[in-house]
Amino acid sequence: MSFKIGIDVGGTFTDLLVFDDAGNTSICKAPTTPADPSQGVFAALQQAASERNLPTRGFLEQVESIVHGTTITTNAVLTASGARTAFITTHGFRDLLNLRRGMKDGERYDLQLAPPPQLIERSLNLTVRERVNARGEQTIPLHEEDVASAAAVMQSANIEAIAISYLWSFLNPEHELRTRELLEKEFPNVYISLSCEVLPQIRVYERHSTTALNSYCGPPLASYLQELEQSLQQNGFSGTLNIMQSNGGCMSPKVTSRFSVNTLLSGPAGGPGAGIHYGKTHDYKNIITVDMGGTSFDVALVQNETPVVSSENEVGGFHVAVPMLDIHTVGAGGGSIAGVDSGGMLYVGPASAGADPGPACYDRGGSEPTVTDADLILGYLDADYFHGGAMTLNREAASRAIEKKVAIPLGLSITEAADGIYRVANSIMSGAVTVVTVQRGLDPREFAMIVAGGAGPIHAVPIARELGIRTLLVPRESSVFCAAGMLLSDLKHTYVRTCAMLGSLVDFKLIGKRLQEMRDLALSTFADENLTSEDVTMQYSADLRYVGQFNEVEVTGFNLGDSNEQVWQQLIDDFHGLHDERFGYALPQGEVELINLRLVASGKTGKPQASRFALKDEDAVHAIKGRREAWFDNSMQLVDVYDGLALQSGNLLLGPAIVEQPTTTIVLPTATELRCDEWGNYLIEILRKKEE
Repeated sequence: MSFKIGIDVGGTFTDLLVFDDAGNTSICKAPTTPADPSQGVFAALQQAASERNLPTRGFLEQVESIVHGTTITTNAVLTASGARTAFITTHGFRDLLNLRRGMKDGERYDLQLAPPPQLIERSLNLTVRERVNARGEQTIPLHEEDVASAAAVMQSANIEAIAISYLWSFLNPEHELRTRELLEKEFPNVYISLSCEVLPQIRVYERHSTTALNSYCGPPLASYLQELEQSLQQNGFSGTLNIMQSNGGCMSPKVTSRFSVNTLLSGPAGGPGAGIHYGKTHDYKNIITVDMGGTSFDVALVQNETPVVSSENEVGGFHVAVPMLDIHTVGAGGGSIAGVDSGGMLYVGPASAGADPGPACYDRGGSEPTVTDADLILGYLDADYFHGGAMTLNREAASRAIEKKVAIPLGLSITEAADGIYRVANSIMSGAVTVVTVQRGLDPREFAMIVAGGAGPIHAVPIARELGIRTLLVPRESSVFCAAGMLLSDLKHTYVRTCAMLGSLVDFKLIGKRLQEMRDLALSTFADENLTSEDVTMQYSADLRYVGQFNEVEVTGFNLGDSNEQVWQQLIDDFHGLHDERFGYALPQGEVELINLRLVASGKTGKPQASRFALKDEDAVHAIKGRREAWFDNSMQLVDVYDGLALQSGNLLLGPAIVEQPTTTIVLPTATELRCDEWGNYLIEILRKKEE
């Protein structure tokens, strides 16, 4: 027997999904250990081994591959706990990194709004005399004595990482490469990033910021991966370990350690891939994935089986220009804290009780009411069956917290206050869905919703009903959705080369040269990851814009060797159409210019195959495990509770009802039906109420 494992380290729980070679799956969860995430990882691995009556070593010896999503880099940025980093740039441009852009997302008219703290203190922003012009020509040679002076400053500052980003170095990287060569002699054990390798494209602040983040996050991530690999090997693991990237693909630990910035938000990145996989079982090409965990609610959009990717991202207020899946996140999870503000309004989140102490009902010292406490009071959760009975919830503690912080201030009963928390949380989450749909001119009613997270299926139907969505799919592995997506991901590497030119003066020879450079680099990287060119696919694209614009539109549809007038004209025609679709207008007679060429290189990985079951009859009475009171239609009602693991493919049940799995609970309000499909997943249809 061999196994494949996906691991997602979340804010509250570390999720682990195990696939065996027969297509069977099992779910393990352990509390996340923020001080050392590997402890939570090994706790989950020990659970998986114990379920199979194996020692941890005996289990890991049979594990063929592990794909791991990590929060190391995200936490380093959000908690300002990254490496002590120095930044070296061209003389005369010392403050470009900390000046940032002038736009303030969400608060652009607030003149008093303070920027985030500096990632790198000004005393460690160092400059070197050198200059390359906009044609890539050297106009001032590299002054190596300036590099030596910068090294002396860094020696006294005990730096752990260095980021080097010179002006126009993406056109001519010689000065950056020479600077690294000189500094490696002085700092053999210091992490060094070059902008010509991390992000060789135009726009200086974005390039500076991304390179600085790569160095800032690199040492803690590299240290963690080294220790994790050693621990796994010492415990018998000899398979393949890959790390999840923010672009929806994975990469080897060796490549990850060099390009740490590609793992920012790597955990949620498994979601869209999982959504595409589960959506295909019912031929859903347009889907919305929603994932409600302990601290956040993540939403992603997939159109025509293609997730939305963005190269304009921010993490903790710092710009990240590498391609990342466009996942919108709000602070509304099971651990989100509720309260009443000074104006007498009920709020939920964004602060979270996290894993420690957690919600009040965890009985670990937490006293703040959370969404999980409300779900317990409303009867949606079974106090004795949380995590399959591995954890008992304290209903009295939840009642006390809600009564003190919400019910008494608002003059409500405890149940009414819990219902208020539930409704506010749902409203916040439905608002998050509108951000990726309505605000982009898309109608959410034209999408199916794939529901994930341990808490997601408790809240999903009210969210969908508010948006007019009628079809929801809850995977049986809902509570470890992102871990499932990681197992289904390919190795993926993205490359970019700035190649600015007017459409009327396009240089096909130069375009072909840049595309070939990226292709060669991709194949070299895959070779290091033990992958041959037969398992690699290449997708090329171009960033185009009208002359005078600031933002580009990415256009796909050509291959290496296609550089000719006909292909170029087709790209321009496609650009006009995409521009019209995105911005509401096009300028067919306007001059178009090329800015960047891009390559997404994907390498096939061995993926687990899920089991498919024969359909049984609709009668689900055999799966009823009991009845309990829960809040439906503004009152407590006695409803059937079904054992989700006992439901068989083809079984049908009507709301109001509750379906429980050890790590997932599905709440079915009135006028809904749930059918267990051929894959063991739960297909929910929202029926029209009489008043509709």
